[in-house]
Amino acid sequence: MSVNARVVEYRVHDLMRELAIRKAKEQNFFRTHDIEDPLSSSTSNSSLFSSKCRRQRHEICRFSQLDFIGKCFKVLRVLDLEGVKVESLPSIVGTLIHLRYLGLRHTGLKLLPLSIGNLRSLQTLDVNNLKQVPNVIWKIQNMRYLYMEGQKYDIPLKIDTLENLQVLSGITFKQWIQNNSSKLTCLGKLKLEGRYELVEGVEFWKSIAKLRVLKSLYLKASEESSFPSLAMDSCLYLSKLDIKGHMQKLSESFQFPPNLSQLTLDSCRLDCDPMPILEKLPKLLTLRLRAESYLGTEMHVSANGFPQLKVLQLFELSKVIKLNIENGAIPWLMQLHCQFSTRISGVDKLSNLVEVKIVIDSMIPSFSPFARFLSTYRSRKYHLYWDHSWTTNRNGQKEFWTRRRKGLTSVQNSAVAVEMIGPIFSRWDSTQEKGS
Repeated sequence: MSVNARVVEYRVHDLMRELAIRKAKEQNFFRTHDIEDPLSSSTSNSSLFSSKCRRQRHEICRFSQLDFIGKCFKVLRVLDLEGVKVESLPSIVGTLIHLRYLGLRHTGLKLLPLSIGNLRSLQTLDVNNLKQVPNVIWKIQNMRYLYMEGQKYDIPLKIDTLENLQVLSGITFKQWIQNNSSKLTCLGKLKLEGRYELVEGVEFWKSIAKLRVLKSLYLKASEESSFPSLAMDSCLYLSKLDIKGHMQKLSESFQFPPNLSQLTLDSCRLDCDPMPILEKLPKLLTLRLRAESYLGTEMHVSANGFPQLKVLQLFELSKVIKLNIENGAIPWLMQLHCQFSTRISGVDKLSNLVEVKIVIDSMIPSFSPFARFLSTYRSRKYHLYWDHSWTTNRNGQKEFWTRRRKGLTSVQNSAVAVEMIGPIFSRWDSTQEKGS
């Protein structure tokens, strides 16, 4: 379970898994094809088709092959071409009236045929980097999940007829404001992108407030655009907010959604320390500050700040060298992720801390004082309570993990936090002083 009580993974008994696979094969529930394999018309028309070519990105799915699919798989329900280079999508795809899932992400496709509006059973359309989305999507009234990030041209797009829509990702701010959001009664997750200044701020937030079941909102401004101070307090049901793009000024704490539990700021380029404002959000559980969201050198969390926060992640804040946590602040913090260059004072007072991850830049040599210190930090006394490991993330950066073992009482946990986590940062400070 996550900090928000969401299921993030589950396990199935091996006998149940084998039973599910056997039943799926008996009922011809699915079949996969490599692009180089011939498509056999003997395959049952009731089977689901899924291309397994995402591992073979150099292959090209020819127009004739897709045309063949449209002719021979009339009751096809799933067509997944993710990662396959597609030259163009034939209009015959519009005859697949039983299709429920169409995956076209990372195919290089730039245009969709107008016949796609005939797919009245379609529930999921996943495509990206189109020149434009044809204004026929409004006809697909069974649509539940619509992903269309990276549109090149910001042309009108009607979507307010999609009353069953639950996830909408990639619509532009301008396209959004041209629709009546009150009709989207099932929309729970929304991602908008493009130029925010093309819409009137008050009207925009009124349109968001009309979404009574909206839980997650992602706002991504284009590089030439920026966000003003955002008044989001009318979004009563919003619990997750992601903002990516330059912000002229961070909103005051009372302007944030009152039930906000997750907040991510990315590339906001804020000049003032965001902590004095964010620490006043009463229900915030997870805070992620990423990729130059703050351009200052120090951050400060005052006493009683972040009363409910459980996860704090500070990544790619290249200029931040110090985070000061006063006594009594962040009392429920369990996970702390930060860069190696950020000195943190007050971490020894975080008695509920369970996990610490320190990201070390790939340019830092393995023989540096900090890397040498962490790799040799193996006190038996602390190792009874904490597990340590080194990993490498997808960006090639080294990560030092330390996790508290299960079964410790709160008294033991408090003692270990003081004795183990505190010395990591204080001894690192001393190694820096000796090396300077």
